[in-house]
Amino acid sequence: MELVLKIFQTILSVVAILILYRYVYMAIGFFGKAKKFKEAETEHKFAVVICAKNEEKVIGNLLDSIKAQNYPQDKLHVFVIADNCDDNTASIAAEKGATVYERHDAKHARKGWALEFGFHKIREEFGIDGFEGYCIFDADNLLHPDYMREMNKAFDEGKLDVIQGYRNTKNFDTNWISASYGLFFYRQSAAYHRPRQILHTSTNLSGTGYLIRSRALEEGWRWASLTEDTQFTMHLVSSGMKVGYCEAAEFFDEQPTDLRTTLRQRLRWSKGRIYAFFAYGYKLVAGLFRKKTNKWSCYDMFFSFFPDGLGTALLAIASFLISFITMAVNGGFSAAVAEYTTVTVLKTALIALGIAWGSGMLVSALVAIRERKKIRCGKAKLVWYIVISPWFDLIGTPLSVVSLFMHVTWKKIKHVDDKKIEDVISVPALTEKNAAASEKTESE
Repeated sequence: MELVLKIFQTILSVVAILILYRYVYMAIGFFGKAKKFKEAETEHKFAVVICAKNEEKVIGNLLDSIKAQNYPQDKLHVFVIADNCDDNTASIAAEKGATVYERHDAKHARKGWALEFGFHKIREEFGIDGFEGYCIFDADNLLHPDYMREMNKAFDEGKLDVIQGYRNTKNFDTNWISASYGLFFYRQSAAYHRPRQILHTSTNLSGTGYLIRSRALEEGWRWASLTEDTQFTMHLVSSGMKVGYCEAAEFFDEQPTDLRTTLRQRLRWSKGRIYAFFAYGYKLVAGLFRKKTNKWSCYDMFFSFFPDGLGTALLAIASFLISFITMAVNGGFSAAVAEYTTVTVLKTALIALGIAWGSGMLVSALVAIRERKKIRCGKAKLVWYIVISPWFDLIGTPLSVVSLFMHVTWKKIKHVDDKKIEDVISVPALTEKNAAASEKTESE
């Protein structure tokens, strides 16, 4: 047993060395500048695909923000997949001009399956190549007026198969929970997406707000795990396709504001990522030996999804248990020894927790400074949110352990924030964009 433990410990030590490059990425992201794409020569034709389950409170605002795009409306076609809805989501979407596909399959109520259904319908009626690209959104999203125009610039370059947009938070300052989510996604932009863009390597997809070139969907949508974005990223990178990043393409997302919903969602993330890694991670390893793949991207994505936190937690638990078992077998077990060992372990754990919390606060502070222009929150509240933010990362490891012993299913997150796009960006800026778009349409 001790031999197995030592082997496992050696593996984690090697992994720790192999992922040191992440700190280099973080420095590049914090101090580097995101690429600005040149003006596009062509205004490409895109489909917008939205999955929605009982989203009557927010779906209309998203569709309005699409209509407010500084981009020709005749180049955009909106599809709404009303997935097992029993409210007015479908009728609201239809009234606002979207093509609506209603789906009723309660046993497979999940975003991945809804997308599979939606793309099947699109293939039947329009053909996958009927559109040059497909933008994927959740019903609670809002788009900056320049989102499509900026995405089109990145798309027009022709080098990227999938493009992730900049994920902002429309309810950042609601409370400490939504703010922690916001800081987490700002960190993703600064420490994950931006450095990979600067270094011209693939990044990972982040749930929503991304554009897929139609050639990447020739076989339809085939990813329906608890974290379909992770699964899809693995497929793309291991197949030699490139996942890029367009920081200027900003969209807004609603984050949970209660602890119960957060724990449920984070549990799903943990379970989904663990499943995806062990079920599909081998494809990234195989990609290291294929001619048409980017070897570094395969390596990078493999270790990005590697569950090192889970491995460390399991190693710590196993070490603690083995020490007690060894003492009992050798006759050295006593109440005094047990107490000493327990106290020592607890002290070590508290020191590690303190270090993790301090480093987490530092990273959040650096992120907040780097992304300050994007954060809509008062300075005093922001400081408090930075101090409390490390909890969001620290719960990830115990939730990963718990997820191993639980049957985790997808459950809808209720969206109640009914902000419109003019509520999260300055009204004059939006009015100016709309006026310019209207003048262009009239002149044509």
